[in-house]
Amino acid sequence: MDFLKLVQKKEQIADNKIIIATVILVVLIMSAIVFWPGASQHKLLTYLPEGASFYWHWTSKNYFSQDFLAQTEVDSRMDELKNILGSNFLNLQEVLWFQVDNNSANDNYLLRFSRLPRSYVRDLEDRRLDFRVYSPAKNILLINKGKSIDNLIANPDKTDYFDAGMSIYWQKNQAPDFLQELAGTLEPLFSTNDVLINWQKVSLQRNKLVLLEERAVGVKDFKNFFTPADFELAFGFGSQMSDDLAGKISNDLLKPFFDSLPYYHLSKTAIKERILKDTIVWQKGDGWLLASHQPFRENILDFIHNLKVEEVARVLSDGTAYTELVAAKDQTIIEQQINGQKILQIDQIFLWDIGEQHYLTNRREMIENLSSDNHYLVNILQDCVSMDAQIGDFIYLATANLPTGQIKDYLLDNQVSKLEMFSFATGTISGLNICF
Repeated sequence: MDFLKLVQKKEQIADNKIIIATVILVVLIMSAIVFWPGASQHKLLTYLPEGASFYWHWTSKNYFSQDFLAQTEVDSRMDELKNILGSNFLNLQEVLWFQVDNNSANDNYLLRFSRLPRSYVRDLEDRRLDFRVYSPAKNILLINKGKSIDNLIANPDKTDYFDAGMSIYWQKNQAPDFLQELAGTLEPLFSTNDVLINWQKVSLQRNKLVLLEERAVGVKDFKNFFTPADFELAFGFGSQMSDDLAGKISNDLLKPFFDSLPYYHLSKTAIKERILKDTIVWQKGDGWLLASHQPFRENILDFIHNLKVEEVARVLSDGTAYTELVAAKDQTIIEQQINGQKILQIDQIFLWDIGEQHYLTNRREMIENLSSDNHYLVNILQDCVSMDAQIGDFIYLATANLPTGQIKDYLLDNQVSKLEMFSFATGTISGLNICF
């Protein structure tokens, strides 16, 4: 016998065994993937039963100990879960705490784990607990108190608006006791009976608070308006407001912050109709800039300093004749070309009409900046707004640029360097975003 051939034959048999073993292993792995039950692919909120009247949703463990809303209650809930789950609390990834039928006795936790052995669930079931437990899907556990909840099934059609952060939902006038103060502040902002808020960290020093409701509203979208690259303050006002509200905003917000506007020429009507309605106002030093969907031509006399006047004969009620000087409608207009755009100048006021957007300012350099840099409103709000949302009313404040007062002191005390707040709408939802 040829010894070398014998050795080669044994080596070939060994190689074949390795190949066969590898194939079997691959088949077993593929079988496990295809046929073994996997973790639930549904979000926890899709399991929320129809009778839920309140919920608090932590999308990840990063938010379990965040100090923002009702932290005492949050700590109490997390301590309760630690006591129940023991060491398995470390595997907890997501928590949905909810109540049904507006009754705090019907308290429930729906939990998602990175790993939830069936033996652990059986151990919980065997303990003498004052609540029920069961697993509606792999790695998901329901802790059920009060009203019995059985056969919890995911509804894929249920909408979950927030992929991150901490979300709280309640019904108007039925908030839990520990949320009463917050409810008193937020509930008037909602038109529907459902209150839904979400808080999340945008970055280490940046937070976003969203108030959202399922309500379609019409918004004159400011998102794609040109924006100065350099400015100190910006407010945007969308919808028509009552005389009373317009007066309060004018006296308490507009005049203290925007001291560059020519208030000595502006009547209450002019402020309400041309600044507090369908208008954005920016300020840089003693310069101001207005933008609107509506042209400013008919209101130009409210903003210019040196009027061209004409004499008009008048008669008093007692028959006395007199002559009154009134602003002439045909003010001197100078047409200029700035950055290839036609700009009109009347006295020291500049107008730029481009498509459906209309701009008015008392500083030539603001028009030069605006028409050359192609900055848009959405760019300054990019970390706070969804790109497909329409932007209505908004506030943009850099704390350092604010005049000394209570608002500036409050923002400084809470270490807020920049505040953005704006209303938004899509085809089916509307709400308010606050970034700080």
